[in-house]
Amino acid sequence: MANLIGFYTLSKREILRFLKVWTQTILPTWVTTLLYLFVFGFTIGKALPEIGHVSYLEFIIPGILMMGLITTSYSNNSTSIFMFKWLNFIEGILVAPLSYLETVGAFILGGVVRGLIIGASVYIISLFFYSGSIFNPILFISLMVIVSLIFSSLGLITGLWAEDWDQLNIWSTFILTPLIFLGGVFHSITLVPESLQIITKINPIFYMIDALRYSMLGISESNLFVGFFIIGVLAVSLFSFTVYLFRIGYKVRK
Repeated sequence: MANLIGFYTLSKREILRFLKVWTQTILPTWVTTLLYLFVFGFTIGKALPEIGHVSYLEFIIPGILMMGLITTSYSNNSTSIFMFKWLNFIEGILVAPLSYLETVGAFILGGVVRGLIIGASVYIISLFFYSGSIFNPILFISLMVIVSLIFSSLGLITGLWAEDWDQLNIWSTFILTPLIFLGGVFHSITLVPESLQIITKINPIFYMIDALRYSMLGISESNLFVGFFIIGVLAVSLFSFTVYLFRIGYKVRK
């Protein structure tokens, strides 16, 4: 039988955790979004040609939104579970009358909510720079939820694996950030050399950004069905793997 009270309590704890320090968890993304839009879109973008019949400023808005959503969902859960381990609070979670699915679901819900808050706020900020029209609102919201789930799961996996702060930062610094910037946040795949196009096409984040760009602007540079398949597989596999790690007590049971 599902423990709805326990699931609600842990989910509430995760959500309130980042809301109470919103100046550290949410405000920085607002500032960087404004800087990216002003520097890359509003100033440099004026000298660049249109891409897919939209201005360069409009073209980079979905990428900036996705970048904020990915980084916040990931950092929310990687930091949260690592702090649970570091402060020896994880034992309380392990003995709580929650199933592994409920435990993982509560943590991921916290990451998804933070991701959606960031996504919505970045979109609101972008209204100062373009009309704000969304080509497919249902797909737009669905992608934000699914991508938040993917990187919330990945954040939990990293937080479980990391044994110190240096290890915790390795993935975000040397893997996640390069993948995001090479995933087409600020450039069209048609504007880069062929060798870099090949690298971009094997980057799953490229398909996430491209799918979100299609949902907002109605333009795409990849096969959308391939992109949706990759996103779906990543969501199911990473979530399932996270539940498995909790079930076997990976690095949390001695």
